[in-house]
Amino acid sequence: MTRQLLSVGIALPVGLPEATAVSIASMTGRLGFATLHLADVPPSDLLERLVDAAAPALVVIDESSEAIGVVRVNDPHAVAAERVKLDAEGATRPLQVVVPISIGRTMSEAVARADLEPRFTGDRHPRDIGIFGTFEQAQEQVLALARAGADDLVLDVPLERDVADVLAQIRALVVGATPELVRAPPRADRTPPPRTVFYGG
Repeated sequence: MTRQLLSVGIALPVGLPEATAVSIASMTGRLGFATLHLADVPPSDLLERLVDAAAPALVVIDESSEAIGVVRVNDPHAVAAERVKLDAEGATRPLQVVVPISIGRTMSEAVARADLEPRFTGDRHPRDIGIFGTFEQAQEQVLALARAGADDLVLDVPLERDVADVLAQIRALVVGATPELVRAPPRADRTPPPRTVFYGG
């Protein structure tokens, strides 16, 4: 069994063409993501197609934006505070971090992907609330969220270009060598990070 750092789900935006939505659902299941999240209930025939395409990933309908145990910013301090609250209540629900993401092999690629995505405007840009940067920087951010007590990531991904490549890179953030790094100190030789909500600025 592949060991992974966190459970990761993909948020499916509202308003996609049905063929695109089903294609993304299929990639979600094929690449090993845990869940496909919908913001509302689609028509029954489309829901059935999404469930079939996403398997073995589960299709989850997120109808409440104010759910307990959900953090909507890439901030390990906010995650740690929510973890304390859940543990004090004896809650067994997973702690979810629900944010947009744009990563790339280079910073230029991460920037280009975010800039092409119409949903990533204003305060929805990954630089301001989400996971943003090169793969190595995104890996550092995901590790920090796991150390802070996050259980699940639900990610709003850029869909304008190279969707399969974007999803494969995101999946790689939580498998392979990454889980082994969760107790390791941050690397001192890393590339200077961008100015983001995570790194400050």
